[in-house]
Amino acid sequence: MLNLKLLLLHFRKNKLGSLMMMMLIALSVALSIAVNLQERAFREGSAKAADRFDIVIGGLGSEVQLVLSTVYLQSAVLPLIPTSVLTELQQNPQVEWAAPLAFGDFVRGMPIVGTNKMFISHKQREKMAGRVFENAFEAVVGSKTGFKLGDKFSPLHGQLGEAGTHSHQNVAYEVVGILPPEDSIWDTAVLVPLETIWETHAHSGQSNLQAVNNKNPITGRVQVTRINQLNDIHEHPELGISAIVVKPKSFAAAYKLRGEYRNGKTQALFPAEVLVRVYAILGDSKEVLKWIATVSQILVAIALIMIVTLYLKQQQRQIAAWRIFGAPRYKILWLIWATLLMMIIAAIVLGVAIGYFSTVIISQKISLKSGFALPVSLNLEDVYYIASIFIIALLMALIPSLLFYKQSPLKGLKEDR
Repeated sequence: MLNLKLLLLHFRKNKLGSLMMMMLIALSVALSIAVNLQERAFREGSAKAADRFDIVIGGLGSEVQLVLSTVYLQSAVLPLIPTSVLTELQQNPQVEWAAPLAFGDFVRGMPIVGTNKMFISHKQREKMAGRVFENAFEAVVGSKTGFKLGDKFSPLHGQLGEAGTHSHQNVAYEVVGILPPEDSIWDTAVLVPLETIWETHAHSGQSNLQAVNNKNPITGRVQVTRINQLNDIHEHPELGISAIVVKPKSFAAAYKLRGEYRNGKTQALFPAEVLVRVYAILGDSKEVLKWIATVSQILVAIALIMIVTLYLKQQQRQIAAWRIFGAPRYKILWLIWATLLMMIIAAIVLGVAIGYFSTVIISQKISLKSGFALPVSLNLEDVYYIASIFIIALLMALIPSLLFYKQSPLKGLKEDR
């Protein structure tokens, strides 16, 4: 009990030095924790967002851009592919389902995606409010679009501020379904029958579609009722598809399909494979950040030894007095080290808290822009890392403590003058 009172008294008499040391350790821990958590959150969040995109087939161009546009709905110009590719895939026995994606239109800044019913999974249908679209100009919306069942809206081709942007005032979609939340950019997407996208742009002129989302115009006509089996829409010129999402029946089928559609007309890719390459780039960035964090920790460690030494130097007279009045050396060493131990534990806890909550705040801001949730959590790797910091800090705190342990009380009083 007496030792505890001495510890508290020792801390109260040296608040400024104690707080400075605690903040140095806390900021060092926070930086390291934040780097690790943020990198892992981005990797896990982006991978989860790509879960339902086994294979993506699109026109020739950048693989990364195709993934960004289809998986994360980042607006970009994509070369279109003919509907015949979709027909081939739907008739392929190795394909469980294939869903077209057509981009270019928006409402309230949110993307409108032309697709088919297969893109809405059975799991989503079980939890959704309303129903899947059955007729032309019906829409199924994400949980964060702000629309309610029965709402009507007119699409805008392109986004405000872009060249060629115009409104389709003669078109009105009705919301018939609201999907359950999935913590991705698709929560803000509006899904409509692909045929209605074509119908809208066929009436307003094919050149309007090309202005934003068509590098390779598609010519010819197509019987559109085969895609969503709509009866209330007529035949019109085919305007092409931005991309096709394919669900293969097996791993072997996935690799075979990817090989078949990697040709001079289309490209096929695994989004997860493209993300691995992106992670490799991020991994290099993470290494740089880790080195920065390591260097900062070394500097903090040096500063910590200096501060602890100065801190104990200020207590030299008090330590010498205890020694003169008969206090055993080991008890003084324990008192000094226990004081430092309490401060280090408090600093590490504070640093972990700062690092964790900083990462949560940063992840929320990134989520708003990237469109997918970034899960932030501590795992066993972080626990080991925190434990290693704790052990190193304790050993460093022990070095100056031992120096004062060996010092005679008379020498301490002389140096304090």
